[in-house]
Amino acid sequence: MPSSPYVILYYKIKMKKGFLVPAMLCASFTSQANDYFFNPVISSSERYTSNISLQPKSTGNWISKLSPGLNAGLRTENIDLKSNFTWNQLFYTNNSSLDTSEQLFNIDYQHQRGRLEWGLDGSFKHQSSLNNLNTVQGFTLNQVMVKQLNIAPTASYALNELNSVSLNYSYTNAAYEKNTSSYLTDYDYHQLSSTFTHLYTEHDKLSATVSGSRYKIPSRGMTTFNEVGQLGWQHSFSQQIVTYVSAGMNYSQTELQSQVGQLEPFYFNGFILYQDPNPPHQLYPNQRYETVTTNTHGIGGVFQASIQKSFEKGSIALAVSQNQTPTSQGLQTQSQLTLTPTYTITERWSSGMSANYSIFKMPTSNGFFDTSRTYASVSPNINWKWTPEISVGLSYTYRQQEYKNSNLPRQDNGIQLQFTYQPTTNNQVK
Repeated sequence: MPSSPYVILYYKIKMKKGFLVPAMLCASFTSQANDYFFNPVISSSERYTSNISLQPKSTGNWISKLSPGLNAGLRTENIDLKSNFTWNQLFYTNNSSLDTSEQLFNIDYQHQRGRLEWGLDGSFKHQSSLNNLNTVQGFTLNQVMVKQLNIAPTASYALNELNSVSLNYSYTNAAYEKNTSSYLTDYDYHQLSSTFTHLYTEHDKLSATVSGSRYKIPSRGMTTFNEVGQLGWQHSFSQQIVTYVSAGMNYSQTELQSQVGQLEPFYFNGFILYQDPNPPHQLYPNQRYETVTTNTHGIGGVFQASIQKSFEKGSIALAVSQNQTPTSQGLQTQSQLTLTPTYTITERWSSGMSANYSIFKMPTSNGFFDTSRTYASVSPNINWKWTPEISVGLSYTYRQQEYKNSNLPRQDNGIQLQFTYQPTTNNQVK
């Protein structure tokens, strides 16, 4: 029976619809391909350091590092999500006992809806204290592995075109493994801050910040509370020159709980007993302890000033600051001067430098070796974009540290060659 024209037309339409459905799905996935990325990264470096732990006397070390990693993320109209996982395998040529593996993970989430923005920064690091200066606050001789967790949610809201407010919270927990150093102790740190920003003129932005923090070392019964108030002013002379200055006060209170013996030793026939100092002076076989809490208070100034200038092929930034941070040895005051110029030589060649000079002041009666010190470093670098997937970097670093109670400067010269390979994938965020 011959098919009618209507039947033929029906089957043609049905076949086209059957073809259009997967085609539309493919088009949909293709349109979403630019919304996420999943990129492997392989980096390796060879570094020489003449004094890895900045001691008065030390031998040189060649350090080989292999770092496979993975970058992944998602981007939509309102959401920006980025994450990275890196595995560092380190080999020390002259000291194989320092060979170690490190695992680093971080995630950055940002969400915007109208005037409201919120986000979350998080990281987990299983890292050597020799490679993590943030956890080495003061004095350490040996390599110690530390597990550090950091969670930092943020939120900001634009009240109108001129005014905005932000709220930031940060939590850090650090746990040291097989630690024999009394200067490195497990701790947890909470900080909450709020900032009000006002656009005074087209070129001037004013800000006021209040923050509070708690630093706790459970093993020592030590807790430090900090309250900081700061006023800031940012001025733009032009699109190329921006300055910023802020100043404020920091108030700290440290609570230290200690076990104090309540009985006096009493020697009887070669035995040690403990006697109550109060009548009737009864004897006990064991000492009695009572928890005693002592409080210390401190107040100090905090400030920050910076200037940044942009050029056609680079930029330069100069900053000076002073802040106070709690450590296992007490409240540390750090004054710092930094200089960071960058310059783009060609499309493939770029260069930069970071220079730093810091003064660390520690409490004089903290029961520890006084770790007040000065620290200086300078590190020029040059980078070459060999191909779109391969880049090579060469850097030199000079470090010097000198303690207040020591006339022996500790110096280190280091040079590093780094190779990074990041293959391109079809799913790239543009």
